[in-house]
Amino acid sequence: MKFLKYIIYFFFLLKATSLIAQNNTFKNYTIKDGLPSNTITDIVQDNLGYIWFASNKGITQFDGNNYITFSRKEGLETNYITKLAPNKDSLLIGSSNNFFIKKHTKFQIFESKKINCISKIKDQVFLGTKKGIYRLRDDFLSPLRTNFQIDLTPINDIQFDGEFYWVATQKALWKIDDLLNPKLLKRIDLANYTALIIHNKQIIASTFNSGLKVIINDTIKTIHSTTKNIKGVKKISNQFWIYSNSNGIEVLDLDFSFIRKINKYNTLETNAISTIFQDNQRNIWIGTSNKGVYKQENKLQEENPIPLISFEDIEVVYKTIDSINFNSYKGILQIPPGKNHLAFTYKSIDINNPKKVYYRYKLNGDFSPWSNNNSVNLANLKAGNYTFSVQSKTANKQESKPIHFQFYIDKPFYKKNWFQWLAISLLLLLSSYITYKYIKKIRRINKEKIMKLEIENHLLSLEQKALQLQMNPHFIFNVLNGIKALGNSGKLDDLNTTISKFSNLLRSILNTSRKEEVNLSEEIATLKNYISLEQQMSSSTFTYGIETKLSFDAEEVLIPPMLIQPFIENSIKHGIKNISEGKITIKFYDIKNYLHCEIIDNGIGVHQSKKNKKTNDHASLAIKVTKERIKNLTSNISIKIDEIIENDTVKGTKVWFKIPLKTDF
Repeated sequence: MKFLKYIIYFFFLLKATSLIAQNNTFKNYTIKDGLPSNTITDIVQDNLGYIWFASNKGITQFDGNNYITFSRKEGLETNYITKLAPNKDSLLIGSSNNFFIKKHTKFQIFESKKINCISKIKDQVFLGTKKGIYRLRDDFLSPLRTNFQIDLTPINDIQFDGEFYWVATQKALWKIDDLLNPKLLKRIDLANYTALIIHNKQIIASTFNSGLKVIINDTIKTIHSTTKNIKGVKKISNQFWIYSNSNGIEVLDLDFSFIRKINKYNTLETNAISTIFQDNQRNIWIGTSNKGVYKQENKLQEENPIPLISFEDIEVVYKTIDSINFNSYKGILQIPPGKNHLAFTYKSIDINNPKKVYYRYKLNGDFSPWSNNNSVNLANLKAGNYTFSVQSKTANKQESKPIHFQFYIDKPFYKKNWFQWLAISLLLLLSSYITYKYIKKIRRINKEKIMKLEIENHLLSLEQKALQLQMNPHFIFNVLNGIKALGNSGKLDDLNTTISKFSNLLRSILNTSRKEEVNLSEEIATLKNYISLEQQMSSSTFTYGIETKLSFDAEEVLIPPMLIQPFIENSIKHGIKNISEGKITIKFYDIKNYLHCEIIDNGIGVHQSKKNKKTNDHASLAIKVTKERIKNLTSNISIKIDEIIENDTVKGTKVWFKIPLKTDF
């Protein structure tokens, strides 16, 4: 039984030793693994979980697997970085000659002296520099004036215990009530103080060559250490880790009892320790001056931290939204129409298992399956409101809280209600206008057709009347009686001549009655036949003459048939009827595209002839019809009938009219 107890104890001891050995194993990261340099000056972890290494060749972001380095090429403007500090969604960076704020991929630069420490106290950032303390303002660094012993001395650390500020300088340790307006400045001790820790209302301070100091109520207790050239002290897993640039690390418990040493003789390959850091998974990181970084992974995690996730980049049509001037309303990004291609990149950090981080997302719907892909492209999105959500899960099955991004893709203007209603209204107005114009056009066309029909009907009526009035029945009766008388008297030559003239006249009238126009030479021939017969049959003697002064040949000029005959008949029957030496002159001439015609007689005058006329006189009716025919051919002022008066005596009548000049070519 006792032997069995020894065996059980032996196995338990072996297991515990194995676990401790595993937990004390350090993994080394150097240039070969992806670091830009083996000289590490500081190590921090940002709010997302990335580990950041400061070195003499810039800063490096590490997610447990991949390295991304920022140096002069990326806009850092310096390579030697002294201190780092996370600050919300940015990273504070101190260097040998400047101070930077990194936000996303952009750097804001402030001119400064060498930065030895960065302290965030009461939402304010204080910088310990090579000469005094500076406060970070919105767009500049403001030096703080305390006293010359602080203002002109390198500041190594600044801490706040809730009531007082503790300032470790290269020459002393100071206690100050207010850094901005100090009333109490108390020097606690003279020494080269390198770092400060506030623990259980105690100030634990490391000095370069005077060991570890514990200050309680301004009383100093010295903890002697074998470590020389102390760089700083950190509280790691309820232990104090004292590290040196030349003597490695000495570990003490909370009662300041020695636990162990970590140096090149037992664990590491160097004693040049520059910094120590413990991350949120309780892994311990050791930065060195010549061997890169050592990591002691926490194999005995009692707590599994909930992972954090954040958007690393959001692009709209391949451009990050930080570079695009989009509007936002109540936290919702307003995206113009057509910009409907979005890409999201997101990240969650598990330093110990970087390849076992899984993601899922949703867009206004259900979550997608878990996958290792930390980006998604959403193309050809329709207009509307969207909420993109993403969640992560680490190897220990812990899930992050989902994060959300809201955006709204605007509709094209032609799909908006106001535009559609406007288009419909305009379309209705346009349709109404077109319909109105169409109806108006139809009415105008119909009106024109009616007017045309009325004119045509009127012209047909006039033509019919003109045909009916072309030849005076009395004239025909007189001609036939004359032919009979010539036959009875045996005047055969005169009889044949008269019959020939009369037949030519009738044939001419019949031929032209079916035509709208005849040439002027035919019309003149018809007029000569008619006037010759009138001369032969008339009881009064008269002469006539026809004159033409035209720019064209008479055969080329067109004129409505029997348009002049009624005026000649009127002159013969009423104007020169009782004149012993009657005379009729007919003139044709053209002026400015008009054919002018004049019928002049030396009769009794138009007014006297009207008194002598009968109301149903054939010539009067023929004149009336002919006037209307002329008016329909041209304007109302194109015909005039006037008396010829000389020395207050009527010398005859002049008829003048004009019609548009028409030719047959």
